[in-house]
Amino acid sequence: MSSIALRSPQIAFISGSIRSGSFNTQLVTSAERIASALGAKTDIVDLSSFELPLYNQDLEAEDGLPPAAVDLKARLGKQDAWVVASPEYNGFPTPLLVNTLTWLSRGDPDGQMYATFAGKSAIVLSSSPGAMGGMRSLNPARTLLTNLGVNVLAPSVAVGGAFKAFDDSGDLVDERQKKMLHGAVESLVHTARDVANREATCELVKQHLTAGEYGSVSVAGSDV
Repeated sequence: MSSIALRSPQIAFISGSIRSGSFNTQLVTSAERIASALGAKTDIVDLSSFELPLYNQDLEAEDGLPPAAVDLKARLGKQDAWVVASPEYNGFPTPLLVNTLTWLSRGDPDGQMYATFAGKSAIVLSSSPGAMGGMRSLNPARTLLTNLGVNVLAPSVAVGGAFKAFDDSGDLVDERQKKMLHGAVESLVHTARDVANREATCELVKQHLTAGEYGSVSVAGSDV
């Protein structure tokens, strides 16, 4: 029997706020620690490192994609999944996040629309000093990502009272919110792991099937 290599899922963590001390950056950082502990390879993406102009089709026609957009597309495109957090601006995600996603949706080869988003899974998060925790931004963020071809999972988290929501290490104080965040991240890690290893898993199943027969199989090393 040939060996089959399984790999850890790769997950990017994106905050739609670049404000110093951003609650949403704290939230994705806390989510990153959970994912890392669950075995994922993680990448916290600081959008302040990618200076993107306000999207303008004339600008794109004249100069093509800005180098920052090309770099960000490459960095996010190789991930299996994304954790996206954004504060609420008038019931929507931040202009920064919307503009970033707009640039990411451009510059794909003919016939490969939304290539950066293909095969991606995601969860959406929000945090705000208000009691609702930026909840109104979650559905628009979900809709936008879904329209771009992302599989946005059902679990989401909105953390209210953000001034007091995090401890000195950046983790959530409230046990209920902790459990909700852990559950959402765990669902994403499991989904991303399954997608990342789909071909290997199919091959493993093929090796245990004979003439289309299904049933119990013996698997050595149950930690896979």
